[in-house]
Amino acid sequence: MKGLSSRDRSRLLVVVASLLWSTSGFYAKAPWFDDWPIETRGVALTFWRAVFAALTVLPFVRRPQFRLAMIPMSLSFTAMTYSFLVAMVGGSETTTIWLQYVGPSWVAVAGLLGLGDRPRHRDWVMIALSLIGISVIVTMESRVSTDSLATGPIGLALFSGLMYAGVVLSIRSLRGVDVAWIGLVNHGVSVLCLWPLVVGHTPMPHGIQWLALFGLGAVQLAIPYMIFAYAVREVESNEAGLITLLEPLAVPLWTFLAWRHLASYEPPKWWTLTGGAFIATGFIWRYGPAAWRGWQDRTGRKKEGS
Repeated sequence: MKGLSSRDRSRLLVVVASLLWSTSGFYAKAPWFDDWPIETRGVALTFWRAVFAALTVLPFVRRPQFRLAMIPMSLSFTAMTYSFLVAMVGGSETTTIWLQYVGPSWVAVAGLLGLGDRPRHRDWVMIALSLIGISVIVTMESRVSTDSLATGPIGLALFSGLMYAGVVLSIRSLRGVDVAWIGLVNHGVSVLCLWPLVVGHTPMPHGIQWLALFGLGAVQLAIPYMIFAYAVREVESNEAGLITLLEPLAVPLWTFLAWRHLASYEPPKWWTLTGGAFIATGFIWRYGPAAWRGWQDRTGRKKEGS
């Protein structure tokens, strides 16, 4: 990265973080956990991921402090990660990640209820396109799936996106709090909440599973969050949001490259890709122009200073 500006290096770090996040499907669909019952595999993966993520961020904590907003944040985070991985294990990894990416639309809706910034015109377009994308996915899934839409993978994925909004709204009031400490609180509360559901009720990891769980907790979750938190000090939120669209785009790619030879592998359905396209378009519509204007302004200032 020699010769790049600090801002360009930060952009590359956001790309790295997004690609690491996108490996969630790789782990969730891995055959290494086939000896775990499918009914409890999702919660077990969530629990062990939180354990290794907490151990990863612990050495980086510098300024522990308590804020009231940490209570809804950590509970929302636990519900988000639980519903996300359970949905991904039991259903389509592509559908799960796109339905979670509806989270920014829920944040905008929360603004109408006085729980955040009031939505602007571009928020309404994003909400509308997200709802179209959800409708396409849910309508088609209801025709082909035997699972309950409310309690099955689709409902859990939608719930994960809603809880994502809860995490975002809570973190907005925690500006200035040590990022590593926020991560430790979230992962620690997840471990405490999920402990009774896992310990004594699910198989203990063994062999390569330990390495995979370390990868899921440290490499897929904890490390990219710290990289992202470092990078966004120089990359504007709109631009960072657009770059993170790499995550839902790459999730099915890693799963295909790694596990396409397995009999259990299922490629994304056309309605998932169609619904995801609507959601992505809304995301780009909302954040793209501001990111583009910021890039133009910075480019103009560079030219003036040359």
